[in-house]
This record gives sequence, structure tokens and C-alpha cells, in this order.
Amino acid sequence: MQKDTLTVATISQSANSWPLYVAQDLGFFTEKGLDVKIEITHSSSKQLQALINGYYDIGHQAADHIIRAVESGNSLFMFMGVSTPLQSLIVRPEIESYTDLRGKKLAVDGISSGYALLLRGLLAQNGLQEGKDYELVAVGGTGERFGALASSLAAGAFLDGPVDLVAEVQGYRRLGSNLDYLPSYQGTVAAARREWALVHQDVLVRYIKGYIMAQDWLHDETNKAEAIQVLRQHVDVPEDIAGQTYDRYVSWRVFNAKAGLNIEGLQQVIKVMVQTGELAASPPDPAKYYDLSYYYLATM
Repeated sequence: MQKDTLTVATISQSANSWPLYVAQDLGFFTEKGLDVKIEITHSSSKQLQALINGYYDIGHQAADHIIRAVESGNSLFMFMGVSTPLQSLIVRPEIESYTDLRGKKLAVDGISSGYALLLRGLLAQNGLQEGKDYELVAVGGTGERFGALASSLAAGAFLDGPVDLVAEVQGYRRLGSNLDYLPSYQGTVAAARREWALVHQDVLVRYIKGYIMAQDWLHDETNKAEAIQVLRQHVDVPEDIAGQTYDRYVSWRVFNAKAGLNIEGLQQVIKVMVQTGELAASPPDPAKYYDLSYYYLATM
């Protein structure tokens, strides 16, 4: 049977893409007649622009990126939820408290990226203000941010799993996480261009179905050993670190249940963007940024 080809972009290789790896490696996408090509972009801004330009069919990235694109007049929309952010604030060994970050640089993907907003919020909650107390430097995805820590370019950074656990094993400290600031927050979403989706409705529905099947498989703890091996095919980490990452992601339900969009969490994203001045004080209805009709077709 001839398969339809899809190109899906993600920013970095991390546990956040675990269901995507499972769907690809274990044949859930193939079962739905899809040949999915996963591309790692290493940059949220470059990925977003490439998605807008039609270079990628689907992009997995932070919800606020899509909101920002829509507000700039682009036709992107969210069609599925992926995960709640689980970003650990990892700092160099000599940093023992938030106070020690004064006068330091912190590495982010992009200055206006989704998780940079959360990092600012977490730091403000602990008495630190950007510009006055610290500086953000844009370096790229999780791997690049860890590299910035290792090279002393930055004193701290938000890191995805399992890289955050690897960093702790190597002696870096964990000061906190985005969950300390906003526990209910829609992090990564799946998005596409509206005009592409209209023409490829059947393909998009099959993508959602395959993804949900993979997520269900991942959450079945009888599959833990195989799931760990899948992750290690994509992220170079020791088996014990992969196992700890699995326990954390599954027990904390990091992935959106049945890949549904967390509307309450999306409202929190909008609230943060209003607070930072990126959206007007009276922002539009969140429905402006999503269309769940494809998701409903996939789950009916």
C-alpha cells in the first residue's frame, strides 16, 4: 500500500517527542498509511518560519509560538495538544540559590520563545528581574543550552528530560522547574497551516490517530522496557536515566491526555503573554488559535 508522506518538525531530540518516536519506530504511523519524516530544527524561530512557509507539514512547538504567528497574520492553528512543559532550571555547580544568579547569563532557545516566558516568570517569582539581575542569551535547543552551561557561556538554563537528569548526574544543580511557577500550562502543541489541513484532512486525521495510539502504548507501563529502548534510539542517554525519565513523565502525566488540547492551560499561556505585553489587555477568545475538528474526527 502506498503511504502518504508527512514532514514533522521538532526543535530538539528529547523525551518530549517520545510518543512521536514510538509512533514512527513501532509502526503506528505506518498502520495508518503514513510515512512520517521527523526533522530536528534546533531553533524554534527557524522552525516556526519554515512551518509558515510550507517547508514542514506539521510542527510540534510551544503554544505561544503559534499564538504569536497568528497575531502576525499567519494561518497556523493548533490541532492537538502534546505536553505540559517539564523544564528543569539547571545551573552550574557553583550556583546554590536564585540569589547566586544575579549578574549571570541564562541560556534559552530564543529570547521570546515559549519557555523563556516561563523562565522569566519563575525567576521573577524568586525576586529576579531580567535586565536588572540577569541576562538571557539565545543559543537553541536543549542540547545547545546544556552546551552553554558546560562551556560557562551561561550559568543556568531550562533543560528538557532526560538531559536535565544527565546534567544532575554530572554535578549540575536543579534549582526548580516551570511547574513551580505555573503547573497548568499548555506547553508543546501540534500545529499546521489551515490551507494545508483543508486539503489534507484525511492525512491529518490519520496522523492524530497514530499519535494517540502511540501515546496510549507509551502510558501502558507493561511497555516500559521497550519504551526506554525507543527513547535511547533517539536520545543518547544511559538506560537508568531513560528509566527515571519514563517514571517521571508517566507518573506526572506530562503528555496531554489522549493528545487533547488543554484549553485551561492555553488560557494561562495567553494570560502570561498579556502580562508580558505581547497580547492586548483584552485578548481574543482562545478559539482563534485552534481548530479541534480534525481531532474530533480522529477520536469519534
